Amino acid sequence: MSRSRAAEDGTRVRDEILDIPPEDIIERAADVGGERLDRGAADILVTGVIGGIEVSLGGLAAATVLGALLRIPGMEPESALTVAGLVFPIGFLFVVMGRSELFTENFLIPVVGVLAGRRPWRELPQLWGLSWVGNLAGCAGVAALLSVPRAVGPSIVDGYASYAHAKLEPPPVAVFVSAVLAGMTMTVLTWLVIALRHPVAKIVAIWAAGYVLFAANLSHAIVGAAMVFTGFAHAHEHWTAVLRWLVLSTAGNLVGGVTLVTVFRLIQARERERG
Repeated sequence: MSRSRAAEDGTRVRDEILDIPPEDIIERAADVGGERLDRGAADILVTGVIGGIEVSLGGLAAATVLGALLRIPGMEPESALTVAGLVFPIGFLFVVMGRSELFTENFLIPVVGVLAGRRPWRELPQLWGLSWVGNLAGCAGVAALLSVPRAVGPSIVDGYASYAHAKLEPPPVAVFVSAVLAGMTMTVLTWLVIALRHPVAKIVAIWAAGYVLFAANLSHAIVGAAMVFTGFAHAHEHWTAVLRWLVLSTAGNLVGGVTLVTVFRLIQARERERG
C-alpha cells in the first residue's frame, strides 16, 4: 500500500527505523539505566577498562592515517584530522557492539533511570567515577604498550604527537567549550542507539558521532586520553598540561551531556505525554 493510500485509509505507516516515540525511548532508557546502576563496583570498573582499551584501538587506527597524511608535503593537521576521522569510529563500534562502555555513555541512561525511581541518586557518582577511572586505565594500558620502542612505526607516533599538540595547546575556555560539544555529541549518540532498532541505522549513527568528535577535534575526555596519553611526550608537552586538559574536558562533557541534552530530551518526552 502506498503512503498516500495509507493516509487516506487512516492507517499508520510504520517506519522501520524511526518507529519509537520519545516517551518510549525514555522508558527504555530508564530500564537500561536501572540495570547499569544495579551493578557491583568491580563490574563497572572492568567494563570501563575494556571500553578504554577498545576506544584506544580506534585511536590507533586514526593515528595511523593521521601520521601517514602528515608526511604529505603541505598537508595541514586540520585537513588530516578530517580524513583520519573516517576510521576513528572503529573504536566506537568496538565499544557499542562489544557491550563495554565509556564514561560519557552514562549521562543519559543512568540519569533517566534515577529520575524514574529505578535507583537512588547516590549511585550516580559511583558509576561515573568508576567508569571514568576504568576508561582512563584502559587508555593508559594501551599507551604503555605503544610507548615500547618500535612497537609502531614512526609515522604513527607522529600522528599521536600531532593530535596531542592540537589538544593541549588551546586555552582553558576553548577546551571547556569543545568538551561541552563533545558531551552533547555523545549523549545524542546514546539516545540514537536506544531509539534505533535497525542494525545498519545504529552503525551509521555510531560512525557519524565518532566522525564528528574526531574530525572536529572535540575534547572528549576518554577519546582524547586514548591519543594524548601516547602522544604528549612526543609532542614535548608536560604531564600537568595533560591533567589540566583532562579536568576541563571531563567537566565540559558532563555539562554538555547531562545539562544540554538529557534535560531537554526529558522535557520533550514529558510534553509528548501531556499532548
